Amino acid sequence: MQRVYVAFGLDPEGFWRLTPRELVVRLEGARRRLLSEQDGRVWLAWHVAALSRQSKLPDLASLLQAHSKKPTQSLQDQEIGLDQLFLAWGGDPAQLADVRKLREET
Repeated sequence: MQRVYVAFGLDPEGFWRLTPRELVVRLEGARRRLLSEQDGRVWLAWHVAALSRQSKLPDLASLLQAHSKKPTQSLQDQEIGLDQLFLAWGGDPAQLADVRKLREET
C-alpha cells in the first residue's frame, strides 16, 4: 500500500503524520496533476500529428500563447489600495488622514 502513496508523490515517513482529510486532499491533487500531465501529452501528440500533415507550417508566433505583462501599479495606486484595505479592515479614518498628511510632508 505504501508504494501507492510514493507513486502519488507522498513522502512515506510523512504519510503517518497526515490526517485522513489531508491525505484525501493530497491524493486528489496528485490525481489532478497526473490527469493534467496526460492531457498535455495528448495535446502535444495531436498537434505533432496535425502539423506533420501540413504542406506549409504556420508561423510559430501564431502557435504560441501571448503572455502579456500586467502593467505595474504606480506608487500612488498602491497607496490608494492600502488606504482602502486599512478602512475596509476597520481602520480609523482620522488616523488615515494623519498618515496622509505625513506622506505629503515627506
